Amino acid sequence: MRRLLVLATAVVAACSVALVPAGFSTGQQTRTVYIGMDAPLTGPQAIVGQGDREAVTALVRFWNRARAFRNRRIQVDIRDNASNPSQAVQNVQRFVADSKYVAILGSGNAAAAVATAPLATAGQIPFLPLSPPTPLVVPPRPYVYVALPTGRLYAYSMARYLKSLNVQRIALIGDNGGFGRDGVGQVKALASAYGFTITDEIIFSPTSTSFAAELTRVKNSNAQALWMWTVTPAGNTIVKEFRQLQLPQRLVLTGGNLSSQFLEATCPDVNAALVNSFLGVVWDQLPRNHPVRARAQLTQRVIGKPLSVFHVDASTSLFALKAAMERGGFTRAGINNALETKLRGLPTPGGRLYFGPRNHSGVQMDSMWAGRIVQCKPRALFGTAFRR
Repeated sequence: MRRLLVLATAVVAACSVALVPAGFSTGQQTRTVYIGMDAPLTGPQAIVGQGDREAVTALVRFWNRARAFRNRRIQVDIRDNASNPSQAVQNVQRFVADSKYVAILGSGNAAAAVATAPLATAGQIPFLPLSPPTPLVVPPRPYVYVALPTGRLYAYSMARYLKSLNVQRIALIGDNGGFGRDGVGQVKALASAYGFTITDEIIFSPTSTSFAAELTRVKNSNAQALWMWTVTPAGNTIVKEFRQLQLPQRLVLTGGNLSSQFLEATCPDVNAALVNSFLGVVWDQLPRNHPVRARAQLTQRVIGKPLSVFHVDASTSLFALKAAMERGGFTRAGINNALETKLRGLPTPGGRLYFGPRNHSGVQMDSMWAGRIVQCKPRALFGTAFRR
């Protein structure tokens, strides 16, 4: 499925010309710059792709009306991968092979992003995936940049919070896709450094419909917390059964669960769960002078609804791409050079980005927070931005 979004910009001039989109006045030719976007608009991770698309659509419309790019208009072509890495490969191959595309917004489906990133590297086209698999950028991969927290950063951020709560024994549950396996693997890798003991490791298919047996096993163990890594609908079931079975452990979520769809579907069972993410999801809890607050507030205003983590993922990546085009030009090489060398410290709706030649993971710990779900909404309690 193909979606066509147009972000148009104007040339300041006196006279108008036929065939120029509404809102444009031009004395010179308006040029089109093409961006490809691969997204899971349908399938098990449709919640991710639809949120990504909402943010891109809203910001495209806003920048069009604001005439953000002088004498160019930016056209974003969105293709549905149906939450299927094989379809994602076909989509990205088409973008890479067509020289008119100067950059790609990669899939919010982690497995699809991992499958397609090598195509962007080979084709030398800037690629910003809207999902957080750590292997995409550790070690840095040419032309691939993650502007949202990686699974590794999510793990380390929550590990700090859990340690402050004296949690030492943890059971892990994650889906068998890219996000679930990466998250579980990252926690296992940091466990010894934080004094954690992993009491259980549960990997499941996103099509699973009940977790009563697995949760009962955790309930009867000495684990202090159950840490869940999934953005699939199975997460709703896990939260509900966790409360129904009255597990005494703490329930730990990730930022991938911070969408209105998930929180409304699991309310009130989700209350008291621990969670973490980057700053845009809790922008209204930031100090008023924090640079992220204004950008996230603007993004929420143009989207027209409270920001989900998927809105923040997509808008942060799009802000990075916009800045790269402004500072590096509108070619693949120019955008790549700007992403790698000219965006350090860039404030976005999610946090500050610190890309560099040896670091293609933009968000750092200073843009992370941790806290809990209160009245079915996230409340930030821990993190650099919230120190009193």
